[in-house]
Amino acid sequence: MTFSRPPAVLIVNPNAGRFPEHRLPDVIAALGSRFRLEVVSTTARSTGIRMAADAVAAGESLVIAFGGDGHVNEVANGVAGSDSTLAIIPGGTMNVFARALGIPMDPFEAIDFMVERSGKEPQLVPLGQMDERYFTFSAGCGFDAEAAERVERYVPAKRRFGEVFFYWSAFRVLAGSYRHRAPSMLLTGPFGEVPVAMTIVCNAGPYAYLGGIAVDLAPDVSLYGGLDVFALKQMRVEALPLYAWRILVSRDIVHHSDVFYASNLDKFTLTADEPFYRHVDGEPLGPAVTARFAIVEDALRVCA
Repeated sequence: MTFSRPPAVLIVNPNAGRFPEHRLPDVIAALGSRFRLEVVSTTARSTGIRMAADAVAAGESLVIAFGGDGHVNEVANGVAGSDSTLAIIPGGTMNVFARALGIPMDPFEAIDFMVERSGKEPQLVPLGQMDERYFTFSAGCGFDAEAAERVERYVPAKRRFGEVFFYWSAFRVLAGSYRHRAPSMLLTGPFGEVPVAMTIVCNAGPYAYLGGIAVDLAPDVSLYGGLDVFALKQMRVEALPLYAWRILVSRDIVHHSDVFYASNLDKFTLTADEPFYRHVDGEPLGPAVTARFAIVEDALRVCA
């Protein structure tokens, strides 16, 4: 009997996380032994969206993203709403969406996981949406989005220090940006109107990881539920130790007096008088004065 390898397109982010670049040929070779593989690499931010959309338009049934959360976000945006299936090989710093889907963190184990499930019916999962851009687990406006922008400006430091560099960047932004400490944006939804200083919207959890510890800003979020919104009504540098304690130790940040939290929402909006930073899954977007959030059911077929 002749073994027939199914076709697949692999979209690689060559700058992904902390995965050693010299191991990339080994991953490609392992995939090539299981699939009839076409390999393309991103060259700049957002090029993964076009590459994935091109693969879908060409009739490819399986599109594989090898990279971190931002790269997976781009490929997911190119695949979402189509009959093609997204598969993931984690290669980033945190790999939040891959973890939420139960995909192994080791790339070679992830390949075995993919092969095992590639002959089965893919899972249909909802995605969050901020304006026209999908997100797989979180979107942020304000403080954490500015931190994400800072991280993406220093890719070598991101690759070298991983999670620690994100949190250091977040502290630098908060300590140096007084304009983020008071409410500057307005959340509007079924909960009413809430003035806030920063907002994080989650479609899955956790929000992030720190040394393997889950950072849960939306404890009630579910991959198959609605959107959860976590917001700080004010941001105080002097309260940072208490914020950290409640996030990492007592696991009760949502009941802090500075926090607004609502769960399982279908849609809501965020507005401001001045442009605010935005991100989807850690991928920075351009500043805006309005962001519209919604949950989109059955948006993406995933190999999981």
